[in-house]
Amino acid sequence: MTNQENIPGIHNWCDRWCEKCPFIARCAVGEQELDLIEQEQKGIKLDFWEGIKEQFTKSIQLIDELAKEKGIDLDDISDEEWNKINREREEQELVGENHQISKIAMHYLKTCQQILDSEFIKNKYDSELAKFELGLEQQAHQNLHQFKEAVDIIRWYMFFIPAKSQRLIMENLDRDFEDAEFPPEERSYNGTAKITLIAIERSISSWGVLLKTYPEHQDEILAVLALLQKLQRMIKNEFPDAMRFIRPGFDEK
Repeated sequence: MTNQENIPGIHNWCDRWCEKCPFIARCAVGEQELDLIEQEQKGIKLDFWEGIKEQFTKSIQLIDELAKEKGIDLDDISDEEWNKINREREEQELVGENHQISKIAMHYLKTCQQILDSEFIKNKYDSELAKFELGLEQQAHQNLHQFKEAVDIIRWYMFFIPAKSQRLIMENLDRDFEDAEFPPEERSYNGTAKITLIAIERSISSWGVLLKTYPEHQDEILAVLALLQKLQRMIKNEFPDAMRFIRPGFDEK
């Protein structure tokens, strides 16, 4: 952390939508995002791969520092131990992919993509934009803004929800360890469950906007809302303490 006002760990429990975040200036990841935005505004063209290389170097340094804090010598781990770690990780990923929560989340993603790629979505945007540009309807600007905001929210979270759902299941495999060491409001899997539920709630609200906008397509939209609500219920049942988790910055008074 280069900024003493940064909130430690805040980026671990966010939705990665930096430009929408009120804490961007107090987040280590947000600081980098602001720097990129500032340089782009100045007309500085950044080399993509140089940026990746720089981030890789920072990540390696961070891993080394964390390992030293925990008394782990990364160079002292044998090939056999690394292979065992990799096998266990692959097994966890397989469990995560095959869990019902992950499957429903992936089903939501595919259904979501189909609807957002439909002609009626594009036609509505073009129609409202034309009304606004021609000045034919005063309400057109508000309609266009509300519609675009709803679609942006859905698009942002449609990949986020499946990714977090799978991670949630994988973290849950270590629940016994965390149950013994931390209270519910500090357990990692509850934090992941909470941000996943928040993403689902925001997506449901945005689909509600589209439902009002497209009453003639209510069957398709209700189907995707049913998937989200089912996923929401399953996560709440599996992780009843999720909303008790205190996210640094976001949930602190």
